[in-house]
This record gives sequence, C-alpha cells and structure tokens, in this order.
Amino acid sequence: MKITGGTYQIGFTDLYGEEHETELSAHNMKELEELWRSLCPEFTCRQNSIRYIEQG
Repeated sequence: MKITGGTYQIGFTDLYGEEHETELSAHNMKELEELWRSLCPEFTCRQNSIRYIEQG
C-alpha cells in the first residue's frame, strides 16, 4: 500500500482484544509509522495490531 500525505483512519486491536479506530494525519509513510509507534503505549496496543488503514 502506498501512503501519501493526508488523513487516515486506522483500525487496531488493543492488548485486551478490543477493536478501536483512530484518525491520524501524516505527510508520508515514514511519518505515519513514527506517529503510530509513538502512540502505541497510549492506545495500549502493539505496533503490529493494525487491522486496516483507510485514507480519509
């Protein structure tokens, strides 16, 4: 999947098995990956817990 700048809806599963969705904005894939990694502790999830990414 090629990621270009914009807003993305990210569906993920937390460490308790509950499904969530968040919206993040990034200029490129590297920035989106770094932002996601930095938010994983707050979201109580693992980096590989993403179920889907949709550009909004």
